[in-house]
Amino acid sequence: MKTSNRITKSVFVGAAALAAVAVVPALTGAVPTMDIETVLIEAPGGIANAPDSATGSVHGSVGYDYYIGKYEVTQGQWKDFLNEVAKTDSHGLYNDFMGISASYSGITRSGVSGSYSYSLVNEDYARRPVIFVNLLDAKRFCNWLTTGNTELGLYDMGVGHGNDERDTAAWSANGGVVLPDENEWYKAAYYDPNKGGSGVGGYHEYSTTGSGNTAGDTMDPGYANYNDLYLHGAEGWTYRLSPVEFYKDYASAYGVVDMTGNVSEWIDIPNGSTRVVRGGSCGNTDTGLAAGFSWPHFTPGDELGDLGFRVASLAPIPEPSTYGVIGGALVGLLYLLGRKRRAVAP
Repeated sequence: MKTSNRITKSVFVGAAALAAVAVVPALTGAVPTMDIETVLIEAPGGIANAPDSATGSVHGSVGYDYYIGKYEVTQGQWKDFLNEVAKTDSHGLYNDFMGISASYSGITRSGVSGSYSYSLVNEDYARRPVIFVNLLDAKRFCNWLTTGNTELGLYDMGVGHGNDERDTAAWSANGGVVLPDENEWYKAAYYDPNKGGSGVGGYHEYSTTGSGNTAGDTMDPGYANYNDLYLHGAEGWTYRLSPVEFYKDYASAYGVVDMTGNVSEWIDIPNGSTRVVRGGSCGNTDTGLAAGFSWPHFTPGDELGDLGFRVASLAPIPEPSTYGVIGGALVGLLYLLGRKRRAVAP
């Protein structure tokens, strides 16, 4: 079953006490909507699917319903985010390469600190995945979608407050927007609930299964943006990155697009002092795109021209709706979250 969800963010000002001390900083000003199309990844009956035995029975088992971005976060969405939160850009959410690496990215910045504004060189960039975004940038985007504040959400971005870790208790109890962890990402990419027959389930080698074909068990230059197709001129592109819906006919079994190629993606899992990314990029060969291959050597501060991300959330609730998210529990904050979510048929 494929379901799309349009997440609409609406934050209202509030303050509440936890342990009689902490007060939420006021969030003021108009908050624009940010629409992110997502796909439902189900666990019927709350029963976890088996992990992928091909990867040592480690990855892919998830026992709850969740939603994952149908597409990678785009440059158009990142430009809108910057215009909301980066007029001063004290967190370095803009990288100069976003505007000067013409075959990759087209977000430019103008003005001076305190009144920065951001725009696209042209609309051709709007639907291409955002790049030059580090791990903490991506988590700040998730926080903003959850609370309207980059520093407060399911990631506490305060120094020394575990900002590399999802607040799993708040996530399980109240939802919010996060980066997918490795199991969530892996299941959405490679698991097919009908492989081997209806209700049997199994994994594909690639995330390009699509609808009514078996491309997930083989790889071909027509299935994804990889192996430097731009440099080889195979598609005649002006830009190295393809629009996020370009390979929608070769989505995963659930209908998630570009989990193979285009850009590698940050996921929510530590690996000692480094971090793991998944999916492979436009410059990788088919070996780097396969389910059994991850890239474990990135650091949280890496900002690269072939590295982006997508988001995840829990199941939507009827609109209008409000749910609370407790974030930053270690510092005693309780913040209120106003959210609207709508499920629409694809």
